[in-house]
Amino acid sequence: MGARQDRKELEPVWEEFLKTGAQEAREQLITGYLHLVKYVVGRLVATLPPHVKSEDMFSTGVIGLIKAIEKYDPTKKNKFETYAILLIKGAIIDEMRALDWVPRSVYQKANQIGTAQAKLQQSLGREPTDAEVALELGITVQEYDALLERVRPAVLMPLNAAVDEEGESATLAERIPDDRVKTSFQDADRNEFRQLLEKAVLELPEQERTVLVLYYYENMMLKEIGQVLGVSESRVSQIHTKAVTRLRGRLGNFMQEFANFL
Repeated sequence: MGARQDRKELEPVWEEFLKTGAQEAREQLITGYLHLVKYVVGRLVATLPPHVKSEDMFSTGVIGLIKAIEKYDPTKKNKFETYAILLIKGAIIDEMRALDWVPRSVYQKANQIGTAQAKLQQSLGREPTDAEVALELGITVQEYDALLERVRPAVLMPLNAAVDEEGESATLAERIPDDRVKTSFQDADRNEFRQLLEKAVLELPEQERTVLVLYYYENMMLKEIGQVLGVSESRVSQIHTKAVTRLRGRLGNFMQEFANFL
């Protein structure tokens, strides 16, 4: 894979590539930024089903990295690392969608959980327990835990949607505070969604809110979050799944419509 290179070391390589498009400089840049692909794959793989191999994700991520190198425009003053991570992530998720790595039935199950959570929250005036959600779904708590594991890949997609080639923020979490984002929504709709999402996140149970903040805003790995919270990586994954299905249930079609434009 090659050793990770310091940004300063790559500056003259960038200069040569931007001026001449030299193949040797291009290859040096790819090698110098492979760690970004490893970083993105490391964050995504823990939330995906077992049959999705990290090697496949890495290969697709490299394609995203190459695209980022070839399309990067330093005059836009975007930091390359940020731009590259977005395109790497976008390439992987586009591939996931194209290959149907997450079946439609899984999305339907995720929506059922979210709907049950939202219904109970409204009727109880508080967040429902796992036992209450399981009862609403007509299954046991053990079956509910297994179902959360099954729908884990589905909750990733709306929060990690593909990036556009201009380097606009890609993930739902990254889009919310960015007023420059370009979507087919009118500004009023986007602002309304932002307010709804912020309110929904603030109303999540503390542990679920903490996991979302650490994962999407602090860019921590699930294993690292587990160390902070004193729980296992698999438990963090389960908390993450419950948090996002809760958001889907509360925001309903608005979240799905917004995700379609990402």
